[in-house]
Amino acid sequence: MSSPQKYGIVRAIAFVLKLLAWVALAAGILVALTSFGLPAIVRPVGLVIGPLVGIVWFVQLYAFGSILSLLMDIEENTHALATQPTAGAASVDLA
Repeated sequence: MSSPQKYGIVRAIAFVLKLLAWVALAAGILVALTSFGLPAIVRPVGLVIGPLVGIVWFVQLYAFGSILSLLMDIEENTHALATQPTAGAASVDLA
């Protein structure tokens, strides 16, 4: 589309949320990798909880960013459909 995009800040927020989702996933993996240096009694907690929390945060943040993108796409498509000239609309007789 040649028109300027609306909702620039919402697009930026959606991008930042998706970026933070990947950071959260990487942090969860990093916690799992660094937990090998922990004492044996705490190691299972780091190996399980770290990646699990990272995955949960990844899904939540990425889903919310995707929902924002979806809503903006719906608005663009609705606007494009509403501004299209309708062929034969004037010749329809509803009486």
